[in-house]
Amino acid sequence: MAHPQQLIGLGIDTCSACPHPWPVGVCPLCAPGPMAPPPDNAGHPAADTDVETALLRGLRMTPPLLILRGGECLLRENALELLTACRQSGVARVEVWTAGPLLGRPRFAQAIHKAGATDVGVLLFGDTAEGHDYVAGAAGHFARVLTGVQRARAAGLGVRLLVPVLRPTFRGLVGVVRKAIPAGVKGLYLWAPPGPDRSAHPLLAPLPLVASYVQAAVQLARTAGMDVRTEGLPACHLGPHAGLAVASMPAISAGPVQSGELPHAFGPPCAACTWQGRCAGLPQPRIDEHGWVGTAARSDPAQLPNLPARVAG
Repeated sequence: MAHPQQLIGLGIDTCSACPHPWPVGVCPLCAPGPMAPPPDNAGHPAADTDVETALLRGLRMTPPLLILRGGECLLRENALELLTACRQSGVARVEVWTAGPLLGRPRFAQAIHKAGATDVGVLLFGDTAEGHDYVAGAAGHFARVLTGVQRARAAGLGVRLLVPVLRPTFRGLVGVVRKAIPAGVKGLYLWAPPGPDRSAHPLLAPLPLVASYVQAAVQLARTAGMDVRTEGLPACHLGPHAGLAVASMPAISAGPVQSGELPHAFGPPCAACTWQGRCAGLPQPRIDEHGWVGTAARSDPAQLPNLPARVAG
């Protein structure tokens, strides 16, 4: 377990049962955290587990940033009490990942901000209503998400956009950033789901195909001063932003005990890469389907500090 002073942030994977229809392999609200593989049955988590105990463990580590993720935490009956416990513990930043429409409810954003949330992560699938609503499977969902973002900002919450890199919408990643900047969004979280990129899959996009779009979106976001994180994108697909490939966050699971190992692997192209051991590698399903197509060693030196190890639940 990492020493508390080493932590730059800590995730609590709440694993709450999710009422939304998004595929579990795509939705970071329903999946047990973006670094965890989807369940074998591709279903949603059946029930809440011991979120309170996991949260107490996390608070004892006194991270400067605590993220409640992996389930729709704000639908829990004791959600406000959990946020109050975070505030009273002295955590400087408490970020909750949630569905945008939930934030659009009257006075909801004000209530969670008063309880202890400082930031929210809001899921957005694309830069247009057509693309977003197609993935969400609900007409009008895009507009409701934007309303939620506006109300969160008006309530004083910092907003981060959680944007899965998907086949139907990856060409609009720069468009997402262009809309986020004037809306006052402070952060961007780009995530590549861990599936196999099969050509027949309606949502998952091959990483080599999306690389240039991801790099352009990251460049624009960082130029605008936005905080950027990535998950599931190896260093060789991030170009000059390769350092983001190591930006995974330690997490404590409220569900079954995790191994502490990231579900990613390295292969022959990685052996000569200067980022080996720091890059997140590739998810095993992608390797099984495509081998190491599109993966290449980087020759630039990787001068980065050692990162804290992932915390097993």
